[in-house]
Amino acid sequence: MKFLIDTNVFIPLEPTAPCETEALTSTAVAFAQKANRAGFSLFVHPAQARDILSDPDRQRRELRKSLLGKYPSLPDPPLSTRVDSILGSPALNSHDWVDHQLLAALYADAVDNLVTEDVQIHRKAKRLGLHHRVAYVAEAIVELDALSDTIPPALPAVETTKAHNLDNSDPIFESVRRDYPEFDQWLIKCKREHRQAWIVRAPDKTYAGVSIVNREDRPDFGTSEKTLKLCMFKISDTHMGFRYGELLLRDVLYYAEQNAFGFLFVEVFPKQERLITFLNDFGFYDLRMNTRRGELRLGKKLTFSEGDIARLGPVEFNKKFGPSAMKWSDVSIFIVPIRPKYHDVLFPEAASQTQFFEGQRACGNALRKAYLCNSGSREIKPGSILAFYRSEDVKALTVLAVAEDTLVSDRATEIARFVGKRTVYPFSEIERLCQKEVLAILFRQTRILKSPLLLDNLLRNKIIAAAPQSITKLSLPARKWIQTQVQ
Repeated sequence: MKFLIDTNVFIPLEPTAPCETEALTSTAVAFAQKANRAGFSLFVHPAQARDILSDPDRQRRELRKSLLGKYPSLPDPPLSTRVDSILGSPALNSHDWVDHQLLAALYADAVDNLVTEDVQIHRKAKRLGLHHRVAYVAEAIVELDALSDTIPPALPAVETTKAHNLDNSDPIFESVRRDYPEFDQWLIKCKREHRQAWIVRAPDKTYAGVSIVNREDRPDFGTSEKTLKLCMFKISDTHMGFRYGELLLRDVLYYAEQNAFGFLFVEVFPKQERLITFLNDFGFYDLRMNTRRGELRLGKKLTFSEGDIARLGPVEFNKKFGPSAMKWSDVSIFIVPIRPKYHDVLFPEAASQTQFFEGQRACGNALRKAYLCNSGSREIKPGSILAFYRSEDVKALTVLAVAEDTLVSDRATEIARFVGKRTVYPFSEIERLCQKEVLAILFRQTRILKSPLLLDNLLRNKIIAAAPQSITKLSLPARKWIQTQVQ
């Protein structure tokens, strides 16, 4: 596979002096080392010389220009005409122009993935439908870990706790104090009120992520719904990109659903673009009611009407009101058999009766996932309901999901870049699967069934005629029966 690295990845990879070693340097080096061990190539784009030449420090400029030569330059790069037609034409040699050249290389499949810390490039990639192939450095490390044959360290469990158990001195709170001088007094208040909190710990036991919530009986923006405020949602700077945010948000959303909250909101500064983009992808929207400090107030609805069901497509409906909310009307449902080996990797929480768990891979602990198989089924469309059937041992429907997209290919690199940051499959396994055509499915997990629907029950109610051996489309009566069992 070929990775194109942005200038904001190249610079921390190649500091020109000890004092220029950046916070991202160790992470960028880890990414480069993993790519090298996996036999994947790192490329730079000829247009990036424009970024280097704009440096006013002549000595540093010349040194960086020389260091850029260490990396193979993308030969005969494609023009950005198609990209410009979608995103607009930037001024020649401007920063946006360079961004478009990188995206054009990705759009033309000259490279498989683009690695960048630039939030604007990530946003533009989404408009181009290429967001699954653009990664932050930490996300690229997660992807490389999954594609390699070595199993990455297990993710820590999410710990549910109360605010009074939080360690005020943990490094994660340092940047919060810079933005909120009154933070320590506020945290004391949270502790005294016994507010609900969650923690994800880093391997050294410091906090990789922390979230705190509080019920707001009379929010000043006037909603009549039972309202939950996500009053702290913080991932440490050194752990961004490892999907800890998705891990924490998943449990916050399930908590809100289980406790019948109808509305959830959070306040963030506009500069937190990466967090805002992340929250948007889970249904948070700008309420257009900024706080006195200038924070944006983002809200998420957790209740919906018949009008919402009729108006929204199934993927958008799940994104807006989920994770558990699903649109059942006018939607096909498929049973997807999955062997225990892959079930444990994709759905680690389903293997335990405890609410919080320790998973093997970041993607397994997330809500957005990918599944690969050699099924001949070609009927799954965006919005289709997927009912995962654990074969061999449990023999039951265990997990429900909503399909987002599919791809059929026998090219391993094409499959790998499609599943991208969601993959839990080693590249060697993808190559093995690609001896035949592979069906790749991107999906959003909606719920783990507390009471799995056992095979005997499915047979007795004539949902299926025999244990499923491949992806099976169910009838309308079967879909309605499953809906009654899980709601």
